[in-house]
This record gives sequence, structure tokens and C-alpha cells, in this order.
Amino acid sequence: MKEEQKHIFVVDDDPDSREVISDSIGDEFGIIHECKSGVEALKMIAHGGLPDVMLIDYMMPGMSGLELCEQVRGMAGGVLVPIIMITARDSLEDLVLGLEKGADDYLTKPFQYEELRARVRALLRVRDLNLRLQRAHDEVVGLQDQLIQAERRALVGELAGAAAHELGQPLSAILLNIFLVDKLGSNSPKGASALKALQQDAEKMKTLVEQLRTIDPNNASAYYQARKILSLTSVDDTDSESGKEI
Repeated sequence: MKEEQKHIFVVDDDPDSREVISDSIGDEFGIIHECKSGVEALKMIAHGGLPDVMLIDYMMPGMSGLELCEQVRGMAGGVLVPIIMITARDSLEDLVLGLEKGADDYLTKPFQYEELRARVRALLRVRDLNLRLQRAHDEVVGLQDQLIQAERRALVGELAGAAAHELGQPLSAILLNIFLVDKLGSNSPKGASALKALQQDAEKMKTLVEQLRTIDPNNASAYYQARKILSLTSVDDTDSESGKEI
């Protein structure tokens, strides 16, 4: 239902009471829907959605006003619907029970028309405020989700950059030394040296892979322009003879 077009449910098994309540509200607040029972009100909600405010008779055959109030409060969004319980019962026990079942306000018969209109007006203001707060909350949650996704994408980029940077060098050396071993044979001095370099570079890559498994996502370093990559624990490659035979 559109926010500017208010919908008000008047739920009472007595047609005269419904007419009096509807006439007392008039056209000031929007469209009035009269329901002769709680079951009819629930069917109307199922068909057209929750109203902006409900005025419910306390005592009704079949489903009482208290039961209807509980049903509405159990619906998605039902906690935001202002409910005024209207009844001839004015004991403190009835008042407390109605409020405990979910009513926001309580009006006893007979009532002043101006008082009813004032209470409806006040509860509609509260509903509008709650709806704005709900929308603001949803927007904040949406922004948080976007931020989390952005951080995940950034982390993936940093991880990919770190892997490419750290693994690229030993991988290139391995490919070159494989070429040398294949060309010269492992029995030649240069071939044996290349084979040793292959073993060293393979160990280096193994160590880097292990470091990637335990990487610290908070430890990043500058890479190129504004790009950052995750920092890995440096591997001592001073003993590596990668590329020396080229």
C-alpha cells in the first residue's frame, strides 16, 4: 500500500459500532475498510496487505480482538501496524491484557470522536516514523553488504597479485631449467646445475604455497601505483641458482 494513501481497518462484529467508528474518523486519514470479524480482517490482509492502522473491538465471536491482535503481530511487518483496542470493558486487567497482546492504545466506549481521531493521528505519525527508520536500517544493511563484498574483492585481488608476484619468478626459472635439462641432459655439468636449480625452485614454490595458506589479510604492501598486494614472508633465495645457466 502506498504511504500517502492510508488504509484503516475497523474490525467489529456490530455493524452499528463499525458505522459509528468509521463516521467518526471520516475521510481525514484515507480509505476505511470495515470488517465484521477477525477472520474477515485476516482474509483482507492476505489479499491486499497490512493496513496503516487497525481499530479492533475487544470482544467478538469466533476470533476475539486479542486473538486478532496476536495474529497480526506474528506477521512479517505486523509489529509496525498501530492497533487501537476499542471496548466497553474498562477494567485495569482488561487494559493490561490488551496491551500485552500487542495493542498500542486502548479506548473505552463511549468515546469522544475528537479523542479517537487524535489517537489515530498520533499512531499514524508513529507508524510513519517507524517505517522511515526501517528503510534507513535496510539501507545501512545494504551498504554493509556492499562494503563486505568490496573488501572481499579487494582481498582476492591482493591475493592474486601476491601469488602472481611471488610465484612468477620461480615458475619462470623452472621452465627455463627444464629446457636446459632436456637439451643438455642431466649428466652434463650445466644440466646437473640446472637440475639442482629445479629442485631449489620447486622447494621455494612449495614454501610460498604454504605461506599463502596462512596469509595475514592485514599485511599488505605497495606494488604498482595505487595497487597493493598481500605481503608474504620473504623466502631466502640466495642459494638458488635459477637462471644462472642461461
